[in-house]
Amino acid sequence: MNTKHILELNQAGLLADVLGFETDEVAGQTAGSHVSTLSGREFVDFTGGIAVHACGHCHPNVVAAIQAQAAQVLHTSDTMRHAPQLELADFLRGKLASAGVESAAFVFMNSGSESNDGAAKLALKVTGRKKLVAFVGAFHGRTMLCSALSRSKTAHWQSLEPFLTPLRQHILHAPAPRCAGCTMDSPSCCNVGLEALFAEYGDDIAAVFFEAQQGEGGYLPRTPESGKRLRELCNKHGALLIADEIQAGMGRTGRWFAFEHLGIVPDIVVFGKAVGGGMPLAGIAARAELLARWTPGEHGTTFGGNPVSCAAGLAAMRLMDEEGLVERAARLGEEAKARLRKLVGSHGVVDVRGNGFMLGIELRTPEDKPDYARLDILKDACREQDLLVLTCGAKLGDPKADCAVIRLIPPLNTPEDILWHGIGIVERVISAP
Repeated sequence: MNTKHILELNQAGLLADVLGFETDEVAGQTAGSHVSTLSGREFVDFTGGIAVHACGHCHPNVVAAIQAQAAQVLHTSDTMRHAPQLELADFLRGKLASAGVESAAFVFMNSGSESNDGAAKLALKVTGRKKLVAFVGAFHGRTMLCSALSRSKTAHWQSLEPFLTPLRQHILHAPAPRCAGCTMDSPSCCNVGLEALFAEYGDDIAAVFFEAQQGEGGYLPRTPESGKRLRELCNKHGALLIADEIQAGMGRTGRWFAFEHLGIVPDIVVFGKAVGGGMPLAGIAARAELLARWTPGEHGTTFGGNPVSCAAGLAAMRLMDEEGLVERAARLGEEAKARLRKLVGSHGVVDVRGNGFMLGIELRTPEDKPDYARLDILKDACREQDLLVLTCGAKLGDPKADCAVIRLIPPLNTPEDILWHGIGIVERVISAP
């Protein structure tokens, strides 16, 4: 690689800014919790490729699996099953069974957006109904359907409004699940709002999409009480419950699936991100008899469940299992959360929340408004100290739903000294005058 030439290309405007790259740096070499750039900088990575690198960058086991599979079967599409896909499905079936989803079958796709689209198609087919429900603050992807389901940032869907208006006749939104201290009887409670939707449209609601811990909307975990009521309402009205585990699943929250924190079992599980070990992979899981309601060819994919992606994902999932990374994330995540909660009440910090290695630090102004401006300042300050972090939070112009959050999503196997080094940077940056 000609480093000088690549850096020149980076300045040539070849890539559109719409993707919102966090930095103008160009990745050169990655390993574990570190990213080295072509300009010579080295960062500690608390973004994990947006919650993808559960086992860190370029883990030797994952790299070896990719190399071996690429020399055997590179691509089959839907013409033929292959070994990595079957082995990964078997592994995930076991983890889902432990979480209460018995006899799961799978449809592997490329991305979370595609998988949520597929889950919606399945729910509409199975129930024969016409409406879907999601929550304010939700993020389910960027396809047309998923943009209509999502309600975390206006910018994600504003330009699509003329096309989304017809979809919105069939997509309903319940209040945001800001469940800390939820009493279940406030008019703004997410479940009271959901009950009102069921009361009006109950016989026509096919499914409810939910995140056990909202991602883009502000890293907001549901309470078990809220989750159980959600399950009860779906049971009562015959709607399917769809768990979006794309960001929060695969060990990120200290459980294999974030819905396990709620003590409930969904009907359909959508997964992605970390399941591919760094390669593009996502999918839909449900009881085999539910997925059997789809006829062959009713849904499909060209590259979904690619052999190399499945081999990488299987290597990553086995590594997480063998090294106890999920349990490790649960333990260290609680320690990190307890340490960061000492900031609450000062420097604009109003909350530190989340589970495992999916932690959010919420900031508000003295006027009690989301402090979006300071988020970017703090993110840049972390980068100046060689730490990569991301932000999130709803931006809808709704004071009850909006929030400004620094999110911390390091690899689950981040060495403890690196973890505490990064946490220390966050503390110093927030506490700085």
